[in-house]
Amino acid sequence: MTDSVVSNRHKDCMPCRLVSGFGVIGMGVYIALHAQKRPNKFGRYSMFSIAAVAGGIGVARLLDVYPFGEKSQK
Repeated sequence: MTDSVVSNRHKDCMPCRLVSGFGVIGMGVYIALHAQKRPNKFGRYSMFSIAAVAGGIGVARLLDVYPFGEKSQK
């Protein structure tokens, strides 16, 4: 019972990381563009923060940092 589905999964390939990373970055850009059209400041800033988080997740996915990549061993 030591082998699980998660531990036996394949390592992500470069094309998979590129598609998903740029997809999430694109989602962040889309949200940021629509945030500029909001008349309410609270709604605008909330959408900008969601767009920033999506962009950060996309960059982390492209760079293969933890939690997407492996934890660094010290």
